[in-house]
Amino acid sequence: MIQASATPDSLLVLLVGGVTLLAIVLKHLCERLRIPALVGYILIGLGLRLLHDVVPLLSPAVQGAFDLLAALGLVALLFRVGLGSNPRRLLDKLPGASLIWLISVLVSGAVGYYAARWAGFDNVPALVAGVALTATSIGVALPPWQAAGALRSEQGALVLDVAELDDISGVVLMALLLAIIPTLTGGNGVDWMAASTTGAGLLASLAAFTAGCYAFAHWVEPPMTRALIRRERSPTRMLIVVAVGSLIAALAGMLGFSLAVGALFAGLVFSKAPRKIRQDRGYRVLYDFLTPFFFIGIGLKLEPEALTGALSAGAILLVAAVLGKLVGTALPARFMAPRSSALVIAMSMVPRAEIAMVIVDQAGRYGPGVVPPALYGAMTVVTLATCAITPSIVQRQLAANPITPPNLTGPDQPPSR
Repeated sequence: MIQASATPDSLLVLLVGGVTLLAIVLKHLCERLRIPALVGYILIGLGLRLLHDVVPLLSPAVQGAFDLLAALGLVALLFRVGLGSNPRRLLDKLPGASLIWLISVLVSGAVGYYAARWAGFDNVPALVAGVALTATSIGVALPPWQAAGALRSEQGALVLDVAELDDISGVVLMALLLAIIPTLTGGNGVDWMAASTTGAGLLASLAAFTAGCYAFAHWVEPPMTRALIRRERSPTRMLIVVAVGSLIAALAGMLGFSLAVGALFAGLVFSKAPRKIRQDRGYRVLYDFLTPFFFIGIGLKLEPEALTGALSAGAILLVAAVLGKLVGTALPARFMAPRSSALVIAMSMVPRAEIAMVIVDQAGRYGPGVVPPALYGAMTVVTLATCAITPSIVQRQLAANPITPPNLTGPDQPPSR
């Protein structure tokens, strides 16, 4: 007989172990189906939520443990996004990619906002949707580019540059949004002057935080990583890097920027570290274990009774997600790349996954008045649909309009993120 006092801990270990095994199985299944693994992870969370309505599994202790794992997964996810970025290369490419990025963000954000308003959401939830739809998930569209041998082409580099700018601007816009939400949701109506003042103060704080991260990356990170390589072995050295990154993320959270912003900046701080640090297998194991729990947490937060309403709103936002990136990216891309490549570049920007759902998830902490269950479900629909459909469309476009990279001497390599 299992004693009742041991049941909560035993159930928690059982669920975490079972979910981890199921996530691995679904990851391999999704790879065979050529769809992102996050689709399977979100479905695991939704399945647990539906099972809980039949067999109560998610006690407060269990839910709290899953929330903690989801928060750690968020930090691991954004830390890797920053770690895989190359700020110096991005600055060098900024003159070429900035026009596409700026127009893409403005158009997709505006289309997302007005589509959410048309779907019946209030001003603040619509603003959340608009900010979320400015981001992209280039990792979803990368496999067709790699398979076509086109990632090293000028067009492939342009896609990566614009996507990285999308990610970074999406996180910065999220920080600004989270700062002004309390002002926007005040009981006395929207005080735009107070919101502007709050936003300006946040940007000043963010600039100071950025300067501090730059100083750390310039003067502390190089000798620190050299010492780790000399004196520590894997995975200890990477665990130290992750611990320092977690402290930076926590500091950002305490300053009001959210863990996501801090984790991204922490990754950027170590993005110039030697390859032995950036590509340490120890972090890969930690990443593969924790990241699924962020997406599982998204599925757990879906309200089953709100799914019906979420489907109709999701269809509207899905159209907005596709049109916003197609129009906002393809038009300026015609001036920066061959016209035959403009559409495939734009289509590669359509997937919404990690950053988009991070924005919705973080804004959802302010309650249903900011992110109603229908909006949460609708954005999940957008994520699932764009991630499942986009890769095959990009593959067909690349087959119809082949892109040959110059001086290709080896197979395309995916970015480290």
